Amino acid sequence: MNQTQKLAYYPNLLGQSERVIQQNIESKRGLEEYLGILQERANIEDQYAKSLYKLSQQIEKSSITYLREQLVNQLRQKIERLENFVDLIRSEIIEQVKEIVQNQNQVSKRIIDEMKGLEWDLQDKQDEVMGGKLDYKLQAKDLEQSGISDMIFQYSHDISEDKALKQVQKTQQIEQECTKLEREFEIIVLSYNEFIDVYKTKMESYLSQMEQYEQQRLLVQKDTLMKLFLFESSISKQSLQDSEKLNDQIRKSNIQDFIENFILKFQKPQEAPRQLEFKPYSSFLTKTIESMRSQEYQKLKDIIKAHNDTFYNIYEDCVKKHNLQTIEEQELAHLMSRNNVQAIYKIMQIHINCVWNANEIPNNQTIVGLLRQSSLNRLLWCQALEIQANKNNYKVPSNDAYDQIVKWSQKIISLCLEFWDASPLRKLITVSSIINVAVQNKKHFLMYNIKENKVLQSADFLEASVVQAVYDALVEEIKEVTTLEERIRRQKINILTQLSKICFTLLQFNPISVIKMYAENYLRMLSVAHDASDNLLFQIESFEQF
Repeated sequence: MNQTQKLAYYPNLLGQSERVIQQNIESKRGLEEYLGILQERANIEDQYAKSLYKLSQQIEKSSITYLREQLVNQLRQKIERLENFVDLIRSEIIEQVKEIVQNQNQVSKRIIDEMKGLEWDLQDKQDEVMGGKLDYKLQAKDLEQSGISDMIFQYSHDISEDKALKQVQKTQQIEQECTKLEREFEIIVLSYNEFIDVYKTKMESYLSQMEQYEQQRLLVQKDTLMKLFLFESSISKQSLQDSEKLNDQIRKSNIQDFIENFILKFQKPQEAPRQLEFKPYSSFLTKTIESMRSQEYQKLKDIIKAHNDTFYNIYEDCVKKHNLQTIEEQELAHLMSRNNVQAIYKIMQIHINCVWNANEIPNNQTIVGLLRQSSLNRLLWCQALEIQANKNNYKVPSNDAYDQIVKWSQKIISLCLEFWDASPLRKLITVSSIINVAVQNKKHFLMYNIKENKVLQSADFLEASVVQAVYDALVEEIKEVTTLEERIRRQKINILTQLSKICFTLLQFNPISVIKMYAENYLRMLSVAHDASDNLLFQIESFEQF
């Protein structure tokens, strides 16, 4: 195992202080047991030496004459070697091991205490990140709701200018607070990431210290075993064979193998802490409110409305007259270079006609690139699909063509989610409820194949769709009305009409209770007459999904 591979294990110590404690206890216990074995060995050898001395005294005092001196001298030499052996164990080896044990206790206690402190600090940092994120998100949600109120107060005829101005001031205050919380949350994330870097550095330091100590522990065992072996070899030649085996085992032992096993004992956690990427809050509702403030939403509506006749003329020329299902590269480049609504729509209409006839246009990636460019391009694609379907009585000619339409519809949904673009998605789900293919002599509608998409059931998209419908009603031009009372009455009728349309569209994809909740909230917010509100809510409750 090289140094890079070992460093990969350093972060895995976090949250495993108990494992580290147990590892240190086992290491300490191993040294203490080894120390006890050495002390017992010294006691046994000391007792043996004393027994031999008594035996030598007995022989010396005995009446034996044959080889008595040689026997006594042999015993004396053996006793001297044993005494030296005991002295070696007690004065050098045991003291050496005791020093390692003492050092380990100090190092282990410090590392464990600091690791626990790091865990507490990490938990505090994570709590701070979660708290900052929640505060920021809640304030952003408040800003969304205040933005909705801005739009309603701005265009409602029954709201005074003073009340509308106060609402704008309130929104500005909330927006300032939201910006403040956003900066604070970004600082919290930066602080958390800096802490993670510090944590990794400390983890590397701790494990390096533990690795060094583990190496010292193994080295002292190897060193003392070698000393014992050499001393015992001089005491008894009869144990030579066993001692050689022990010596061979000592020579072959590899400390690095023990160190690697020590590192690998720490199991890798399911998820190690990692740095975070700061992302400003965004949603369908936020993007919708921004587009209304900047008049971008109204501009898109005006463009579609102004070119409606042109769209049908392009269909008549490209589809009905020439049945175009492909675009040559040169022609495609020419249309894209013009960069106007008619040129882009022509590309989309030819593409839709190709899909409608179950063919694959060779310029698919170019089409995807155009769809990624702007909300207008995505709206033009949906507009082309609606006109193609309308001119064919909303009936898809074949199952293969239907599969192509489903595939591209899912692509549009994915792009709308990526760019938080509610307008094309709202148009797609509307037309999906009438586009169909014959399956066993029954109509199978496009919405069946897209309704399980979670985006269409998200609270964010639902409210963005309702807000767009309310906006459409509030800004709709009221002609030939002179009195304020009549203008207010006509505006309330427009609101009820637009809310009815969007609610019944969304009911195809969502539970009745959810849509009823949004209807109740906005009918009450917009002060629609109780009788009209009750009638709409009754129709929603009575709705039966296909």
